[in-house]
Amino acid sequence: MTRNPLELFEKIVAGVAIVAFSGTIFPVIATGGDVLAADPSEHSGVMVVYAALYVVIMGMICLRQRVALRLAFVSPAVSALLVLAFASCLWSIEPEITLRRSVAFLFTTAFGLYLALRWPLADIIKLFAVTLSILTLISIGLAVAVPSIGVDHTLHEGAWKGVYFQKNVTGRATVWMMLCLMWLHWQGYGPRWVIRGMLAAGALLLLMCGSGTALLTTIMMAGILAALRWVRIDVRTLIPAAALLALVALAGVLATTVFYEDVMAMLGRDPTLTGRTELWEHTLGSIQERFVLGWGYAAYWYGDYGPAAIFTVGWGIASAHNGVIEVLLDLGAPGLVLVLWLMGRVLVQGFAAARYGKARAEGAFIFTMACAMTAISLSESIFLERHSINWVILVAGVVTLIRMRQEGHRAVQPAVLPTRLRHAR
Repeated sequence: MTRNPLELFEKIVAGVAIVAFSGTIFPVIATGGDVLAADPSEHSGVMVVYAALYVVIMGMICLRQRVALRLAFVSPAVSALLVLAFASCLWSIEPEITLRRSVAFLFTTAFGLYLALRWPLADIIKLFAVTLSILTLISIGLAVAVPSIGVDHTLHEGAWKGVYFQKNVTGRATVWMMLCLMWLHWQGYGPRWVIRGMLAAGALLLLMCGSGTALLTTIMMAGILAALRWVRIDVRTLIPAAALLALVALAGVLATTVFYEDVMAMLGRDPTLTGRTELWEHTLGSIQERFVLGWGYAAYWYGDYGPAAIFTVGWGIASAHNGVIEVLLDLGAPGLVLVLWLMGRVLVQGFAAARYGKARAEGAFIFTMACAMTAISLSESIFLERHSINWVILVAGVVTLIRMRQEGHRAVQPAVLPTRLRHAR
């Protein structure tokens, strides 16, 4: 536990921000909003709460001069996405909405940058693990003791949602808690009985919330972390092992394709993925209309008379339920290129760090996180999200890799440079 009052205050505020950005109902309840509204975050009182949080985040950044000076330049791709989001006001179908939501996206991104520039990855993981564990315990308590709040009685009757708006939000938050706890257990942080108890609580919440994507992603993460323990074996052993895993994965994809309806039935899903296929067909048509620049950041799903009105009004849907499609709707081809660049970076450099780098454990976490995010993005819109820990975690992972690379270069240069100079002489 830190003895520095300022650092303690920073971590408390960071924990509050994680709660606010994790999709909990607390900001809405605190301001008297309707948690069943189409978009509760648009409630005026909730926006005031988030505005106050923006001011506090900005204050924490300004307190750390080195963090503030690097914020805009540490990741050119992240900065370019922010610029593109604000620039999309020029062609957005709802310019005012795009501007307002771009501000929210700016501060969500700034929080992720701040975390990665302020603390080592291990401290960030601990912060997420503690905060999300508390939310998990409260969620289970609400589902058992106050089912009118903790259990869904609308779209997904009987599904546990706890302190979150919807069961899929519960699932995603629990996925990140499980990843953080599994990593801490691997590295030997904290009492093992506490971590194992929380892993069991997380598994219970995943089963009861009924989010199949979250459950499968958690199982996949456990397998990846276990495999990464052996990733530094001799290359002559690694290549056959990797080929075998690739073959198994290919067989799984082919089996899913051939026996698609049977697999969906086994997972408790209908062949349309709860209406997603119809949704994707509509949005792909919209993408063709504005492929180059998109419809403007976070504007496509707004209003009762927009291009997505048939879903927003009729079904209460406000996202494409697919990461790539959502990015194309928001920022078009340039946005997709930048997002794919970021995802490619965390996947490739994360694996390279796990296999070759000094910070093996950090690389393993980032690579596993990227794999999980890729899996979730197939059925959920998790890229470029405002007020979302999904985006915060991705940004923090990108910047952590950049820091690891820069610090590695600084560590190597003093030893390498004299050798080169001697050869030059």
